[in-house]
Amino acid sequence: MSRVFSFLNKYKWIIAAVCAVLLLAGIIILAKELWNPGREEVKAGVQYLKELESKDINSVEADVKAVKKQSQIDAIEAGELSLWAQFSDYVIFGDSRTVGFSYHEFLDSQRVIADGGYTIADIATYEDRIVALNPSYLFLCTGLNDVSIGYWNTPEEYVTAYEEVVQELMSKLPDTDIYINSIFPAQDPAFERSSKWLEIPDYNAALKEWCEEKGYHYIDNTQVYEEHRDLYESDGIHFRKDFYQYWAMNILAEVDE
Repeated sequence: MSRVFSFLNKYKWIIAAVCAVLLLAGIIILAKELWNPGREEVKAGVQYLKELESKDINSVEADVKAVKKQSQIDAIEAGELSLWAQFSDYVIFGDSRTVGFSYHEFLDSQRVIADGGYTIADIATYEDRIVALNPSYLFLCTGLNDVSIGYWNTPEEYVTAYEEVVQELMSKLPDTDIYINSIFPAQDPAFERSSKWLEIPDYNAALKEWCEEKGYHYIDNTQVYEEHRDLYESDGIHFRKDFYQYWAMNILAEVDE
C-alpha cells in the first residue's frame, strides 16, 4: 500500500495533467455535440440571429411592439388585464371621434379634452388646463377637421404648424411624453361632405415622416382601421362603442414604459 501511495505522490502532477486532458476532451466532445450545426435547435438559433442581423432597428422595434400588442390583447381578452385601468396619469386631446372615450365612460372626462371641430389650433386654448394636469402621457388625436377645415392646404403646411404646437407643449411640459396619433380615414358617404378627406393617407405619410425625423412618438392606427372599419358609424366618420377598445389597445402598445 505504501508503494502505491509513493507511486501516486511521485507522479501526481502527471496524473493530474492526464485527468485535465481527459476532462477537457470530454468538454470539447460535449460542446461539439451541443453546437452541432446539424442540430435543428442550433439551425433555428443561427437562422434567427441571421434574420436579426439583416433587419434594421426600426423593423426590430416594430416586431417587439407587435409582440407586446398581441400579448396585451391576449391578456385583456382572457380577463387577466383591465384595458381601461392601464390608462393612468394621461390626457387625451382630440375631436368628436375622441369624445367617445369619455362619452362611453371608458375614461375620465376630466382627462379627455375633446369636442366636435377641434384641431391642433385649439390646443393653445386648453394649454393651461393640460399643463395643470401635468400628465406623464399626452395623446393627440386630432386630424379629421384639420384636413377638411382649410387652415392648412397641404400636408407640409400642416406638419409645419404641428411642429410649432408640439414645441410649445414640450416647453411647458418637459416631463410629459407626447404621442401623435395617425388620422383615421373617412369612409363613404363621408366624402359627400368633404372630398378633402380623401387626402388623409397623404397627411398620415407626412406625419409619420416628420415624427421619425424628429424622434417624436407616432401611433400608427392603420391596422386598427383595416381590421375594424366595420365598426364605423353609418356617416363614415365616427366610431361605434366597440371600436374604442381596439384604438385604446393600439395606443397602449406604443407607450414606452
